[in-house]
Amino acid sequence: MSVFRFQHFDVIQSKNPLKVGTDSMLLGSFIDPASASTALDIGAGTGVLSLMVLQKNPSIQLDAVEIHSDAAEECTLNLKNSPWGNSTQIHAIDFLAFYPSKQYDLIFSNPPFYLDGLKSGDKQIDQAKHISRETYELFIQKTSKLLSENGRFYVIVPFDQFDYLLNVAKQNGLYPSQKITIHSSEEKLNSRVILMFTKCEETLIESTLTVRLKGGGYTPEYIALTKNYHHTDLTAKN
Repeated sequence: MSVFRFQHFDVIQSKNPLKVGTDSMLLGSFIDPASASTALDIGAGTGVLSLMVLQKNPSIQLDAVEIHSDAAEECTLNLKNSPWGNSTQIHAIDFLAFYPSKQYDLIFSNPPFYLDGLKSGDKQIDQAKHISRETYELFIQKTSKLLSENGRFYVIVPFDQFDYLLNVAKQNGLYPSQKITIHSSEEKLNSRVILMFTKCEETLIESTLTVRLKGGGYTPEYIALTKNYHHTDLTAKN
C-alpha cells in the first residue's frame, strides 16, 4: 500500500493515478480558508487538498468531487480516517454533472496538467492528466456559478497556461487578486502559477516562490510554507 504521511493525517494513494506531489503541497499550503464556511474541492483525487484545508479550518463543511470511482473510494477513506471526517461529503461524479443546491465560499482545484496534449491511451490516467479547451472553459464557467459573491477560487496551472486561464476566467466574471509564480529551482524558472480569483476586480498582488536550491535541497521559503504539513524535517535534506 502506498501511503504519504503528513503530520496530522495519512494519504493512501494506491489506486489514484496522481500521487501527492509538490503542486498539491504548494496549493494546499497557500489556500486561506479562514473566512469560509463552505468549500468545494474539484477533482479531489486522494483528498489531500481537502485535508490540508480542513487542518487549517476544521469547521468548514466541504464537498469533494472526484470522477474516478477508485480515486473517490480512496478519497473517502482518507477523509474518514482523518480528524475531520464528519465535515466532508464525497461525490463520485463528473464535476460538470454535479449540481449542488448551494454556492461555496471557497473553491479549489489542481486541474489536469495537459491542455489538448498527446494522450497515453490509458483512460484513467488521461482523464487525470489531460483536459480539452472546451472542457476547461466549461470547468471555469461552472466554477464561477458555484462561487459565492465574496468567495475565493484557488487554482494551480502550468506557467504557459496563465494567459489562457486569465482570459477564460475574465469571460466568466472571475478576476485575479493574487498570483504566485513558482520556480521549481533556482535554475528552472516559471514552472507553475498559483492564482486566487474573486468576483471583484482588485489590485493584483504578485509574488514568487522557489522550491529548490541549486544543490537540490529545499529553499527556506518552501520549508516555512509547508512546515505544518510535512511529516519529515526538510531541513535535514539540505
